[in-house]
Amino acid sequence: MSETVTIYDVARAAGVSPATVSRVMNEPSKVAQEKRQRVLDCIRELHFVPKADAVINARKAYKKIGVVAPFFTQTSFLERLRGIATVLTPEHYELVMYSIDSNEDLENYISTLITANRVDGLIFLCVHLDSRMLSLLSRSRFPVCFVEDPVDGFDSVIVRNLEGGQKAAEHLYSKGCRRPCFIGEKSNLPYAVRASEDRFQGFKFYFANQGILIDEKYVWMGEFTEQKQDEGIFGILSQNPLPDGVFCSSDLIAARFVALAREKGIRIGTDIKVLGFDDIDIASYIGLSSVSQNLDESGRAAAQLILSPMEHKANAVTNIMLPLTVIERQTTN
Repeated sequence: MSETVTIYDVARAAGVSPATVSRVMNEPSKVAQEKRQRVLDCIRELHFVPKADAVINARKAYKKIGVVAPFFTQTSFLERLRGIATVLTPEHYELVMYSIDSNEDLENYISTLITANRVDGLIFLCVHLDSRMLSLLSRSRFPVCFVEDPVDGFDSVIVRNLEGGQKAAEHLYSKGCRRPCFIGEKSNLPYAVRASEDRFQGFKFYFANQGILIDEKYVWMGEFTEQKQDEGIFGILSQNPLPDGVFCSSDLIAARFVALAREKGIRIGTDIKVLGFDDIDIASYIGLSSVSQNLDESGRAAAQLILSPMEHKANAVTNIMLPLTVIERQTTN
């Protein structure tokens, strides 16, 4: 890597001003996409490292790990972050969170973090990247880990959502459920992993193998808002006959279903068995059966992969698959 390349060299090669190069590295959203991409290409081609000595010195005193996710307010993400923090805090790393609201946000974060080298590692939670962004990320000078789906060329902590759906179906079938129902949030965001859809596919597949096709009237997938979920749940609860086994793609949806069903006088665990997914803390408080995906442990595993010595990462990619387990409580007992 040449130490003689300056911001002026990059500006000349890209046909822009040095101020534009600086904006690309620090505030990429303020630069038009075509011009921004031209500058980034020149940075890579010239192997330009901005203020390399200052970055190195800063890192000795101030360590950061970035976490990128689309749903930071969801309880499952917070519990996963808790696992990440238990590993980072004793090592005196700062946890920096980047919330995604659009594809542009995602691209800007990746471009800025790579060109300015602002973090010592990056963890993506339930994020799906297209090939262009993965190619850009592969040039990073820090370790990267994905949590949820495996990503070629990167360390991953894998959640086998398809298998989780199958385990949920197997549990409900073993409890005598023959009118299965699925309720879940629809993955409308192009940068988010389609976890709910995968869980439904596994759920549907298991029952199909038992000769049971899930009736469309017992399936709802929609927006992750309280109003839309309530509409979907009331639609399910208005069916005659009612489903006898309900699998929800998250514990939050399952908890809402239980509350609304009880308001209608339906006996949960007797009239309808209900199973959630995630096994967040509240599930044990309200007696909700759930498929545990080991949220805390998946966060810890991701942080440990990021902090592993670089020499152990040079020639191999590590994929960790944590077991999925049905935790039975009162709602399916």
